[in-house]
Amino acid sequence: MRKWVAILVGAMLVIGVVSAVFARLGSIPDTHVADAIQQPAEPSTSVGPDAGEEEEHTAKGEAHEAAEITKARIAAFHEARALGNVRLEGPIRSVSNPGWTVEHVWSATDDDWEPAIAADPNAPFVYALATRYTLPRRCHGCAVPGIILRVSPDDGRTWRRDRFLCRCPEIPNGQYDPIIEVDGVGTVHAVWLQGYSPGVVYSRSNDHGRTWTVPMPMPVAWSDKPQLAVSADGQDVYIDMNGPSHGDSRVAVSHDGGESFSLVRVTDDERYNFAGGAWASADGQHVAFAQTSYDQQYHGRIHSDLAISDDGGATWRSVRVATGDRRPDCTSDGCPDGYYGPTPALAGDPDGNLLYVYAANDAPRAPQQIFLTVSTDGGDTWGAPIPVSPSGANAIFPAATSGGPGDFRVWWMDTRTGRWNVWYTSTTDGGATWSPAIRLSNAVSGEPYKSRRGFAEAYGDYGEIAVTDTGATIAIWGEGASYTGPGQVWFTRQR
Repeated sequence: MRKWVAILVGAMLVIGVVSAVFARLGSIPDTHVADAIQQPAEPSTSVGPDAGEEEEHTAKGEAHEAAEITKARIAAFHEARALGNVRLEGPIRSVSNPGWTVEHVWSATDDDWEPAIAADPNAPFVYALATRYTLPRRCHGCAVPGIILRVSPDDGRTWRRDRFLCRCPEIPNGQYDPIIEVDGVGTVHAVWLQGYSPGVVYSRSNDHGRTWTVPMPMPVAWSDKPQLAVSADGQDVYIDMNGPSHGDSRVAVSHDGGESFSLVRVTDDERYNFAGGAWASADGQHVAFAQTSYDQQYHGRIHSDLAISDDGGATWRSVRVATGDRRPDCTSDGCPDGYYGPTPALAGDPDGNLLYVYAANDAPRAPQQIFLTVSTDGGDTWGAPIPVSPSGANAIFPAATSGGPGDFRVWWMDTRTGRWNVWYTSTTDGGATWSPAIRLSNAVSGEPYKSRRGFAEAYGDYGEIAVTDTGATIAIWGEGASYTGPGQVWFTRQR
């Protein structure tokens, strides 16, 4: 999660001895804990044992802002509920989106933000995560939000009941920024933030999400905004994250299926770097992360880059893909400057061709457009960018995946109708031609923030897209009344 989005997280109680805490965590039970919403506790001022004074100050500052904004989010939800606005409003009306189901809300009575999704390439299982700010708490005394897991055994047609990805009672920090992937042998891999300290943690499941390994913290003082790439056999696991030293990019590398990780510093400059997309080759030796970088004040020009390793994560190089100017303002309630920052997406096909999707503008604060560009040499050089969103409409937060050789599928959000909508396009010829855009966010009722023109605000600065074992696309994202909320997760799939 970018620094300014991270202010949504729950208050965090920082622990002193991470290894001792995680050793006491067990498998995740399949039950809920009922608990009343409480105001989050004030965050601790301590950080990891190897953090310097500068890093401590940074982590503390973000944690303090997290507590304040989480209180505002809880208050907004209570107000909406008191007004009767937290409910599904009758039968959902929709506009046409040929070949797709009507979009569905995950839970109309919960406040859900920033979802992730992954599909098993060889079985009909689909896995979705969402960041939930409402009841029940995952444990007594745990801060909100908590990450909810949902599993479909039939390619996203039906879903099992919600459950917590990890109760993690020994680490009461808020949970957020979930990412999930499934390798070629059916192992499910997940990363998320367990507060800023310990920060990014990793866990996996070999039984379709019923039980998970004890979450493993990454070997860094504190961390933010993870991204995940996994080889086909699941032995090579790469986790990109933002961490100490001015927000430099660091990649945690595992070649034993996530049993242990070493840390490589990828960038060393004065800019904040945030990962937006990931790809690993089937053999795990080639890996790339799409990244966006900003100056320390989030002013000035914004770079869309690619961090690439061709030796299993031992060494890295950076390729500049595009540059845009300062992002547009976000004016919805509670929205901080920088929310519309252009987080990029990345996908790779089985032949190693890469698709990079990004937002950029050509003047400070001007509306951004979504562009697509393809590399056929592993990311070193890129083709001419192709705009897929209309000029003059603001466009943000793309997601991308591949369904096979030359097959790429993309969604993004833009305001061509005067409100936000999610739009989809695809190619089967490696990006030479693209299908006409289809509006995936086609429900025009159901929540107070929806109308025939679209929804009021993007709820979270990322969603995801996946391809099932039958070749169908499934997409997930967040919609809300404002940045503060309330809002929900919505999803749809190809028929």
